[in-house]
Formats: sequence, structure tokens, C-alpha cells
Amino acid sequence: MNEIDQQIVQRAAQGDKQAFRLIVLHYATAVNRLAYRYTADASYAEDIAQETFIKAFQAINRYQANAKFSTWLLRITTNSAIDYLRKSNRLLADSLDTEDLQQDIPDHGINTEDHLDLNQRLSQAMSDLSDVERLAVTMKHHQGYSINETAQVLNIKSNACKQTIFRAVQKLRKQLTTGANV
Repeated sequence: MNEIDQQIVQRAAQGDKQAFRLIVLHYATAVNRLAYRYTADASYAEDIAQETFIKAFQAINRYQANAKFSTWLLRITTNSAIDYLRKSNRLLADSLDTEDLQQDIPDHGINTEDHLDLNQRLSQAMSDLSDVERLAVTMKHHQGYSINETAQVLNIKSNACKQTIFRAVQKLRKQLTTGANV
């Protein structure tokens, strides 16, 4: 993810609403996608994204530049999504939507029916992972975050993050190659 210029963040922290607007425009898609991965509902994801930016606006003066701004903002998104899920007592849904799946899986001459079957199996396998495993795999392998960035957002140590991703990939591999539930 491209980081926004630190000067814009500093201006926003000093109360510049136009600078904060630039932050919202820059990160809206990433925040909304992460929220959607928790809820699998576009409307709820938009609500969580809006809540994330409200919280970020209220707390931006507490942001410390020694961490990436995106990591700080996605941590707020994660906390907002978890709060939402606790309040609504909803089950977590698939973390990948069909559009993302079709971008992630290369064609390799697979016919459409097989491609759809693979998408369904991958969605099911992802939904069978724990919340932390699902988010860690999504951030590392789908969104391209480093282990350290993923660990920061999940509020776990880097080694624990590596183990979480390793376990999740093993579960996915087993389920996708055997078709059995993990």
C-alpha cells in the first residue's frame, strides 16, 4: 500500500480538514476492503469505514510517526470491525469477495466452471479459518503487508504472526487439495 505523505498527516494532526480529506480519499478503499473482510456486507463495511475515519480524525494528534500511518489506520479499522461484530453478535463471513478471488487466481486455461468451483472452495476454506488466521493471510498474501506490519495490526508479536500464517496456509492447502474440512 502506498503511504500518504507525512506532511499531509502532520497538517491533519494540526486541524487541517482538507489534509484529512486527502487521507480519507487515499485510504478509503483499503479501509473499506478490510472492514468488508470482517463483515462480508458492503453496507456494514461502509459504516465501519466511516466510524474508522471519525475515530482517526479524533485521535490523529496521538499518531506517532515511528509507525506507518496505514498500520495505525488499519488497526483502528480492525478494532472498529471487532467492536461491530461484538455488538451485533454476528458470525464472521468470508474474507474474500468474488472480485478479489478472480483477481488472485490466474487463468492457466481453467474453464469457467472449474474456476467458480475453485473460488467457492477457497471462500469456504477461508471462512473455516479463525478470525486471526483469516486476517493474517489476507493482509500478508492478498494485500501484500509485511509480517511486521501484519503483526502490528493484529497486535501480536512477529513470530506469532509467522506461526499464524504458516498454520493458516497449511489448513488452506490441506482443505483445497483434499476437499476435506480442517
